[in-house]
Amino acid sequence: MFKPIIKQPGVWIASLAVLVVSIGLEFYGHACGFLTTHDSLQYLSAAISFSKSGDFLSPDGSYYSYWPPLFPIILSFFKQPQNALAGINIACKIILLLVLLRISDLLIKNPILKIVFLIASMIGVHIMLISVFLWSELIFMTLIYLNAYFALHVKKHKSYFYWLLVTGFLACVQRNAGLFWISGVCLWLLLDSSLSLKRQIIESGICFLVCTSGMWVWNIYNTFFIPANFSFYEHDFFVYTLPNLKSSLSTYGKMIVPMKGAVGMFIGILFFLTALFIWKVKADRNIQFLGVALLLYSTGFLIMPGHLDVFDMDRYFSVVTPIVYLFILLMVQEVTRLAKRNTRILIYSITLFWLCYPLTRTFINVKAWHERSCSVGDTSK
Repeated sequence: MFKPIIKQPGVWIASLAVLVVSIGLEFYGHACGFLTTHDSLQYLSAAISFSKSGDFLSPDGSYYSYWPPLFPIILSFFKQPQNALAGINIACKIILLLVLLRISDLLIKNPILKIVFLIASMIGVHIMLISVFLWSELIFMTLIYLNAYFALHVKKHKSYFYWLLVTGFLACVQRNAGLFWISGVCLWLLLDSSLSLKRQIIESGICFLVCTSGMWVWNIYNTFFIPANFSFYEHDFFVYTLPNLKSSLSTYGKMIVPMKGAVGMFIGILFFLTALFIWKVKADRNIQFLGVALLLYSTGFLIMPGHLDVFDMDRYFSVVTPIVYLFILLMVQEVTRLAKRNTRILIYSITLFWLCYPLTRTFINVKAWHERSCSVGDTSK
């Protein structure tokens, strides 16, 4: 499935080193056990109850209804879910590395920039965050990038459309945010001018219906068929659009530079304007896919019920940080394409200096997470 990049053996060597460092930092971060939050306890409780009785129950005995079922189902196969999750995370990171290599190979030609992309994506603080905590995002991230891979290669192999449906379906029953991602994928399919309008509508429609079907069945079941006190249609959607927009822009800004508040929001706006410029200038279907998927995924959180602060957004947007970094490096690649040698060296030096920012955040946070994991007084475990 993943053809080797034989012309750039140095990239493979660097990729292996990046993978080892990523896994090493993760294991250091949760050295004495995965960190847990309220969501984590829900996943574990649902996994245990499902393995025993076939029901999904929360720690208080109520029905587990606010989260999709795939993650607890996966954990239910193991007697010690937390130990198993460590192995699952390794498998996810290996798959992610291979997929990100292939996606970057479509767009980034410079091996230095490709390595920078892999380091930022696989060692950056966001992937460490979802690796150290017992959350469902890392598996979800793996599924959506597999989904992206099949989407970007869908015309090369007929079977890839079916794999697109499978990975999309699994993503939507892993996290509700899969709906936002799949909406972007379907819109991109609908915008394929190389196909007839009829085929565009059919492929996009099939993709949306199949990929989201499991999520709809799960939510309908929880709303109408069990006493779960859950009604997805009663949530206050669209009420917090403006504050969630501010949080989203600030989060994207903080991914790029160490700025919060209004400055972070400005950087976030600047990033999306730059991404839009690259999208228009390059007119590349691959770049269009990444832009549409990122935009629809981000927009989905604007309509969510409740005010999501920057800390929530760090978690929710962690899965799309590779796309953010990819757009940044595409801009660097475009600027250096026709630049003189000294100018290219300067820009590459600035890019490497920038890379220190996400890595510094990683090392600071991993150390703090390690101390929390091994703290006797940590009651969250």
